[in-house]
Amino acid sequence: MDLHESSRSQTSLAAVTVVAILLQAALAPQISLFGGTINFMLILAAVYAFSGNASRAVIAGFLCGLFYDLTASVPVGLMTLLLTIGSFVLANSSAAAIGASSQNTYRLVAVFCFAVCMVYGVALVIMGIQSDLVNSLLGHGLSTAILSALVSVPFFLASGASDSSRRGFSAKSKGSRFKGIR
Repeated sequence: MDLHESSRSQTSLAAVTVVAILLQAALAPQISLFGGTINFMLILAAVYAFSGNASRAVIAGFLCGLFYDLTASVPVGLMTLLLTIGSFVLANSSAAAIGASSQNTYRLVAVFCFAVCMVYGVALVIMGIQSDLVNSLLGHGLSTAILSALVSVPFFLASGASDSSRRGFSAKSKGSRFKGIR
């Protein structure tokens, strides 16, 4: 990877970060569909997890969770913990480490959103903040996971994190990674 491509991806990642922070602070609390809202910090943590640097992804997950906790009326530290652990697991998965196709990236992000939102819903019931488990899981958790997974697609396209041609074992993405048997 040459220096120009690296600076271009850093610039697009910084732009996606600024947009996600602004949308989380200004737009996310205003839009609610079926009891769920779009969690832009969850999306941003997933983008950093696929950026190729696992330690940066964990730090970004922590900061995204902390920003979410401080801008929403939720217990401080819960989303921070979930996004830190989730970013660590997602960044160290084999698909994020060596690159995956766009479809596999979006599937992993959907599973990531679903897992974080479901654990978040269960934790809110255990902590006594939500009283109904079904409403917490289906009303808030599932709808937030679906909305966040759908909105993550433009973020991944803008950041270039789902571009598997820049990662992998070979320098060129053309052809196969394996030598032919003669």
